[in-house]
Amino acid sequence: MADTTSQPFPLVVPRPGGDVIIRQFLPKDADQLHALLVEGVVYGREFARIRSPFPELITTILKRNRLATWRSGGISSAVFRSSRTVGGALGLGSYVWSTNPAVRMAGGALALCATALFAYRRHSITKMFVHFCATARATDMADIPRTYEVPVSEDGTKPQSQPQGPSAFWVAVIESPDYNTSEIVGYLGLDYHANSDPSTAELRRLTVSARHRRRKIASLLMSAALAHARLYRPLLTTLELETSEFQPGARRLYENLGFSLVGSRIMRIGPLFAMTVIRLRRNILD
Repeated sequence: MADTTSQPFPLVVPRPGGDVIIRQFLPKDADQLHALLVEGVVYGREFARIRSPFPELITTILKRNRLATWRSGGISSAVFRSSRTVGGALGLGSYVWSTNPAVRMAGGALALCATALFAYRRHSITKMFVHFCATARATDMADIPRTYEVPVSEDGTKPQSQPQGPSAFWVAVIESPDYNTSEIVGYLGLDYHANSDPSTAELRRLTVSARHRRRKIASLLMSAALAHARLYRPLLTTLELETSEFQPGARRLYENLGFSLVGSRIMRIGPLFAMTVIRLRRNILD
């Protein structure tokens, strides 16, 4: 991973297929950022392969059935999953193997109900992630220069200067000289005003294109944020962020960068679904 501690920005990292440039956000980037938000959150890896309208995260959520669901108060979700699976199996078995018309009818109805419940849950999860994207676009990502205090020129085509405070917003861009193209493949915000503690800033909106993962782009963005935050010590001493229990890859990245678990909360999405949101913290003086 490139050392960004003393590197000026924009930072150019040579890569096969085009250099990766870590630079400050520009207003002209907004459309690509919003499209990348939907790709990363709602469609995940499947969007890049143009296979399925459902996100990779949904598959992860539907496969996992932890005891933590019971401990965290998500009993209705666990009961729902169990009843859906058992009900579908019993219903389908009764419909296929029974010779009694009444039993076959009841089995068919039970299997149909289990399928409907599965579809409802899948739809609810998709709706949750779509709502997440809409909320992001309506709040901090609606006006990134204002929220993250990014100074830009009057015409919005170039940075006016380096960020003048702890807040900042970076994008990762792949420049392809062969095709004369510039593609935003990741971004990350550092919000000094999102936390009530004046010594703490919040890392937000880390997103990397599914087509460009495993190229250390997330690590480059995180390193840029850490290097920038260190410029404001001792005023700023701590960075915090949140992720979900269904994003183990992101959590591993954060822990490898020195973040540690400091708490969690339950986010309930409707009557049949809840997820655990994990809070991580790192001291920038380390």
